[in-house]
Amino acid sequence: MQWTSAFPPNDNPQRRIQDIKEKGYTIASKRNGRKAERLLLPIPRGISMGYEVFSKKFRDKALKTLKSTNIYELSSANKHGLLPDHKFPEIRWDEETRKENPDEMPEDEIMQKFQLLDNQRNQQKREVCRQCFQSNKRGTLFGIKYFYKGSEDWDPKIPKIGKEAEKGCVGCGWYDIQKWRESLNSFILENSK
Repeated sequence: MQWTSAFPPNDNPQRRIQDIKEKGYTIASKRNGRKAERLLLPIPRGISMGYEVFSKKFRDKALKTLKSTNIYELSSANKHGLLPDHKFPEIRWDEETRKENPDEMPEDEIMQKFQLLDNQRNQQKREVCRQCFQSNKRGTLFGIKYFYKGSEDWDPKIPKIGKEAEKGCVGCGWYDIQKWRESLNSFILENSK
């Protein structure tokens, strides 16, 4: 391994860093005078099929369909920072699961497959899903161990990768934040009587 200050040019440096992480590396950085030098360090982190890139037309349609609402905060304060987030995490996809997102995708399909998150929450969800993939312990929102279906443990009868794996995500707060919120509120209401 060799330290370098030369990285290939890229119009989207954040995307490049995410791609590097998904290939199983992390980046070590150090200062050498005024230049930053970097070293790619291999760290086994799971399997990924890579990230999708949405067209501007699809992103705009998703924002409109999902009412420009950051589902984590239940707020539409910063519409420009919102990203269409797949409810079913990409770390569990296989070649057959991966699909394009056509600009003509029907609104009901967008509502079924996506939620809007800001980049910080999108990255947080990605890490929670990666930890779940590695540990078989499903993630929590706000540290609340509530699952509207299943438990904290990944069901061992459900495969870890592929379309069937989506069944193991259902019930986790990160999978469908709005459904989790509604279910938790109902549970609280029913149990406070």
